[in-house]
Amino acid sequence: MSAIRTVAASGLLALLLALSVVALISLSGVPPVRLSSTSSTTSQGVAVETTSAGAQTAPTTVSTSEETSTFASMTSSQGQASGNQGVLSVLITDPPRVPTGVTAIYVYYIGLAVHDARGWTTIMVAGDVELMGTVDMAQTLASTSIPTGSYDAVRFDLTSALVTYEGVNYTAIVQGGKLTIQMAGDAVVSSSQPAAALVDVQSTIVNVGSRSSPQFVLWADARAFPVPSAQVSQEVETEGHRLSLSGVGWWENDRMITNATLRLSGVSLSTNDLRLTVSNAGSSGTWLKMVVVTPANSSVGMAGEYSIPSVVTGSAVFVVLGNGTLVQFLPLLHVSMPMLSGESQASVLDALSMAGYNLTAGASLHLSYSGSIELSFGLVVLPRGITSGTSYWVTVIGDNAVTSNLVTAT
Repeated sequence: MSAIRTVAASGLLALLLALSVVALISLSGVPPVRLSSTSSTTSQGVAVETTSAGAQTAPTTVSTSEETSTFASMTSSQGQASGNQGVLSVLITDPPRVPTGVTAIYVYYIGLAVHDARGWTTIMVAGDVELMGTVDMAQTLASTSIPTGSYDAVRFDLTSALVTYEGVNYTAIVQGGKLTIQMAGDAVVSSSQPAAALVDVQSTIVNVGSRSSPQFVLWADARAFPVPSAQVSQEVETEGHRLSLSGVGWWENDRMITNATLRLSGVSLSTNDLRLTVSNAGSSGTWLKMVVVTPANSSVGMAGEYSIPSVVTGSAVFVVLGNGTLVQFLPLLHVSMPMLSGESQASVLDALSMAGYNLTAGASLHLSYSGSIELSFGLVVLPRGITSGTSYWVTVIGDNAVTSNLVTAT
């Protein structure tokens, strides 16, 4: 069973607007700031403190006394089920897609809750986790006693993030952070046997700034699975416990049935034409979002077929519309140039509210763009075009899959 689509079309529009804002911020010389939902944070009584750029220590989460009291009341029965109560643990893992140079991703979340026939039960008010350390590992976020029953979904909000890039911490813009994930099967909570659910957060980090002045945007997709009861030990019930997933049969099987794998073929590029075919060789669908054309040089930091460019400044950035067409994203400084024939910038941005193409398992999509291709993202200078005989990376980014191909322009 595939996960609920967690990054809605409106989230992509927000991402594109964020890219414009970030580009303008970088030009103004104003340092990046953390953007989060102030109203949601305030209503939960959560104060989140991040490390400023340049600091070397990990971020911390600071709770108000009200939150601390609420959290204590919810977790006081941890590991002590009684009557019609049972213990449920929620674990997290993440195979993030990140630019070269990123070594840590600290994310902050609120409202970790699970769902059954009676509705939603909150099991953690707020918390934080470092995602790069959960590759092939599962880390326990929370464990508490809740009413017995069959729980079929998990939800939480990613409110802010901190990215460690080349040894320095930078705040990141979080887009599409409200995650509601249908589980591939139920986590059955009983009074006699503890249960656990594993959330597989698939985050993508894009550096829309430069190497010397990075500006990061994070968005995430997610899926969730019940953990086999035989694997739910007393240690799993300990918050912060780490469980290796390397070579674990049930995890490999679960991951296989919800895997999206992108492949590129027929890639061609010229000064005014881009063509490619993207196929989904996996067993689950993915929402295609962006295509990025980046000059192939040492500063790009591409490591191969499944890499993301270290920076997208000076690249050509396209969004994938729901009908399978490409629209070139031009920074706000270039608003005088229409993005589509006969359409204004405003009308195209309106159209982007429906952006994102659902590439189902086993399907292929031919993408093409005809018109001047500008390597202009994040630049104030006159845009550069594609040069014949020069090599470029063409990268396709989905909500849970990435693929790249090196091509020489004709």
